[in-house]
Amino acid sequence: MLAALAISAISVPKAQAFASSTTVSLSGLGVSAFADPQTGNTVDGISSGSTLTVNVAILASSVVPSYQRNITVGFEGDWMSMYQNATNASPGSTLPLSNSQQASVTISVTMPSNGGLTAHSWSVAVWDGPSNSAVSGSCPFGGNGERTPACNLFSYAGAGYHQLAIYTGDQLSAAQASVQAASTISSVSSAIALVTGSLVHTPPPGATAAAGQIAQANTEMSQGSQSWRNGDYGGAKNHYQNALNDANAAAGSLTGQGGGVDEANLVNLVLGGTGIALIGVGALLAGIGAFMHFRRKPKV
Repeated sequence: MLAALAISAISVPKAQAFASSTTVSLSGLGVSAFADPQTGNTVDGISSGSTLTVNVAILASSVVPSYQRNITVGFEGDWMSMYQNATNASPGSTLPLSNSQQASVTISVTMPSNGGLTAHSWSVAVWDGPSNSAVSGSCPFGGNGERTPACNLFSYAGAGYHQLAIYTGDQLSAAQASVQAASTISSVSSAIALVTGSLVHTPPPGATAAAGQIAQANTEMSQGSQSWRNGDYGGAKNHYQNALNDANAAAGSLTGQGGGVDEANLVNLVLGGTGIALIGVGALLAGIGAFMHFRRKPKV
């Protein structure tokens, strides 16, 4: 049915007709891969009332003899009753594509004004049919022939995304802080394990402080998740932000900015005259670089 209505992409095999590849990407998301403590869903989040921009790039197939494809592109979320089409690839204004020609279209979708925890599914459909006309029938996932009305359907998962949650301001801010904090805690915890492991001659003086700060960060994460489950999203945001602050402080303890050692001395301590594998040092330096990135990143 047609009506006027991330790196993340999906490529369609040539066997699925009229297009050699199709890439779907989104912009406008506020957070990616947030694990919702209440529902258990991992979602991509966007602010209620904002605009989701759907970008679709299509590379036409190459067959002999060549023929013109008449492309329509639409986006539909499960909160919508019909597809919203690209203005330059709609039933009334199809997009002409010849053999091996590439084109991109954009669909701007306004999100509902009410936020919530519902995880929404969505899909993108790409039709080929008569010029400036709708293609009747439901859209399959592929297996269509050339030179005949056909449709390829791309789900959120096939495009490399999660279900979409449309959040209020506090919900989105809390989710953003949670994802940042979880990532920083994981990176710092790995570095603490590296610099206090059995191959280390003398652990750096900041390691003990860092371990305590990570423990506090994990406590704040737990409290944030409980606040989220209680529906206190402002409280959840504060706890998650505290967790991020504690994790950043732990990174500082390891890199000499919170009572620890500088990077050069930290590497020397790890080496400790034991000839530790260089791959371990490389991992440590990469971890330190990640810490400093998060410490300098503006807070949400």
